[in-house]
Amino acid sequence: MTTPRRPKLSEHIRQRTREWFRKAEHELAYLELAPFNVDDPPTDTAGTMAHMVAEYSLKAYLMLNKAKITKSHDLVEILDACIAIHQDADFESLRPECQMLTRYRMDFVYPGLTLEDISVEEAKEAIQKARQIKAFVMKKAEELGYSPNVDDAPTPAEG
Repeated sequence: MTTPRRPKLSEHIRQRTREWFRKAEHELAYLELAPFNVDDPPTDTAGTMAHMVAEYSLKAYLMLNKAKITKSHDLVEILDACIAIHQDADFESLRPECQMLTRYRMDFVYPGLTLEDISVEEAKEAIQKARQIKAFVMKKAEELGYSPNVDDAPTPAEG
């Protein structure tokens, strides 16, 4: 891995990055309250929302690095774009999670496409994987000088 160069962060880039991470945080907040103890638990919805947490987090990293954000929902494709920015092989550790969560987006977002269900255990695992991806990406973003707190952003004289 090459040492990533810190991008010069304009307030616009900081704000847009913050918006992507905020979307991920909101999805996670809902997932924390997922009613898995009902007769027909919404495990498909949990899988799809876990996918969105990962997608928003990875796209936040693209935004932070001023990279093109495509309309793709394929997490492996988005992950490859993140890797390409700084040739950061650390992101490779997320590939299995991205493959699993992409399947939930593709197979369960519309009714009738699959007969398979996601078990409660699989849904909880998807939520955990999404949480891990978000934490990993946030750490990488912070290494590049991003702070999720508005007050921690450098002033123009500092940045």
